Amino acid sequence: MADEKGEVLTILERRIDELESKVLSNEEDLKKFQNESCLDTLVRVQNELQRLSTKYYRISETWKKIKELENYLSTEFLERVALSDDVKADIIIAGENQLQSCCEKLHEIEDLKKIVSTEPLKDLPTLSSKMQPLIEVQINHQEETEHTSSQLNKLLSHYNNIVSMLSKQFIEWDNILTRMEVDLDTKPLE
Repeated sequence: MADEKGEVLTILERRIDELESKVLSNEEDLKKFQNESCLDTLVRVQNELQRLSTKYYRISETWKKIKELENYLSTEFLERVALSDDVKADIIIAGENQLQSCCEKLHEIEDLKKIVSTEPLKDLPTLSSKMQPLIEVQINHQEETEHTSSQLNKLLSHYNNIVSMLSKQFIEWDNILTRMEVDLDTKPLE
């Protein structure tokens, strides 16, 4: 019996050593806890947690409510809180308009699907290769149109400048003629 207890203690110590080697993986941790056993470390951590819980109110309140939190996070609680059939029915009835709208849109998509899957549209990939030369011609025409449009804008700008200059010149000539007529009317005939 004493041998069995000795074997159990040896196995337990070996398992603790393995656990310590896994937890204390770097040299710094090993040096830090070399003279301290696992039990001493756990007692020190427990004391530190106790000190923090007395120092900070929120931590102590959290410790007090841990059982309650564990209860809320359990699957049994979620099953107890699960919605009843009446509540589920009320939720569905409340979303009736949205469900009808979705249904109408699905019917519309189904109708449009028939249009998209018609014979002429099925040949679209083969027709696209035939459309390539037409696309190039269209692009060239578009570039020519842009060039012609810019030239037309320049010509219109020049035309407007010329008309504006002629208008100013005519106004100036009219003013000169008007002054001459006034001068002629005011001078006595000799």
